[in-house]
Amino acid sequence: MRLLHISDWHLGRVTYNHSRAEDHDTVLDETVAIARETKPNLIVHSGDVWDSVRPSYPELARGLDALKELGAIAPTVVLCGNHDSPALFDLLNRIVAPELRLRFIPQARRSEDGGILEFPGGQGEIVRLAAMPFVHQNRMIDQLEDPATWMTTYSDRVQRLQNTLGRGLHDGLDLRRHVLIYAAHLHVTGARFSNSERPLHVTDSYATRVDQLPPVSYAAYGHIHRPQKLSGTVLGWYAGSPIPLDFGEEGESKLVLLIDAKPGRAARVEQHPLSGGRPLKRLEGTLHQLQELARDVGKALCIVTVDTEKPVPNLADRLQEFLPEAVLLNVVERCEATKVTVLFEKDLDSGSEPTFSQMFNEYVSMHGTKGGNADRVLGIFDRMIAAVQHEEDVGFTELADLRRSIGKLTV
Repeated sequence: MRLLHISDWHLGRVTYNHSRAEDHDTVLDETVAIARETKPNLIVHSGDVWDSVRPSYPELARGLDALKELGAIAPTVVLCGNHDSPALFDLLNRIVAPELRLRFIPQARRSEDGGILEFPGGQGEIVRLAAMPFVHQNRMIDQLEDPATWMTTYSDRVQRLQNTLGRGLHDGLDLRRHVLIYAAHLHVTGARFSNSERPLHVTDSYATRVDQLPPVSYAAYGHIHRPQKLSGTVLGWYAGSPIPLDFGEEGESKLVLLIDAKPGRAARVEQHPLSGGRPLKRLEGTLHQLQELARDVGKALCIVTVDTEKPVPNLADRLQEFLPEAVLLNVVERCEATKVTVLFEKDLDSGSEPTFSQMFNEYVSMHGTKGGNADRVLGIFDRMIAAVQHEEDVGFTELADLRRSIGKLTV
């Protein structure tokens, strides 16, 4: 049998408030083209079709249109990821016509209740697929969990669910006909992150040990965005995201996976590269240096740091002139003239800090007193400082003289 493994589309994603719809359209077309060329018997999407539990109508349509095209090629199973909505997946199962060959899996189920799915292979095999959508740490799977286990660790709870599905896979197993597949949206220990995943859901409390996975011909994982093969006795891969979702994935090679498996034999995995849409790039340097790099930037989405001697007006417009196709997500000016140096206590010469009187004297010598007598102003300031230091009232003979003068004028 032949399986196409895809994952983590995250339709509706924005990067620095810039929509990634154009990039998704590119890679979705590539994915459908690969499916048509390779003719799989089964397609598995291992979760996070959408980036939000409430996708917009355009993104909902974008995802369903692509899945319908894949369903026209081969039966397609879609797991609910941590970004997806189980309620939406349940609704889609009700309204999607059977002839579209789309199956949305909102939550883990017992084998007899749909937890184990069977599909025909290409040469008389039967594919047995155990599906494990994302399980939230604070949600209980009523059909599969004993309430007594509710307070156990997340890893132990997931292990119980996997054991249940593993027993379902091997119930009545025929080694001459059955090909066993495990599809799951979870964090397995040993996986390398892209740092664009939702941080809470890749912590140690959400980790599942690789040695706990059920014995199958192939394990199709979703959740981690970096495509990678996992270590362990079970052959398993994260298909990863089809585009770099954030700058934690800058430079990653994106792909879909084609798996050929036969009953009782090790599966063979073939990587099919995707363009990844427009690349993400971080650029740094002077305006001249960035202009030299311009020909290699193309249509990339860019974060740019510009080194300048003095502030440059309309800096983003200047950059756009020689990067006309690039999208400037963020422009930062690193200006030498406005550079702030942070001083620490060790940088100061003890006892050398000027007094308030010395600093005011320096100020008056530079800016004057706008008509007043400088010596008198400095004397008043010194008396004010002395009074504050000794917590005394301040008396000004000058003010008393001024009041007497005003009194004479009014008489």
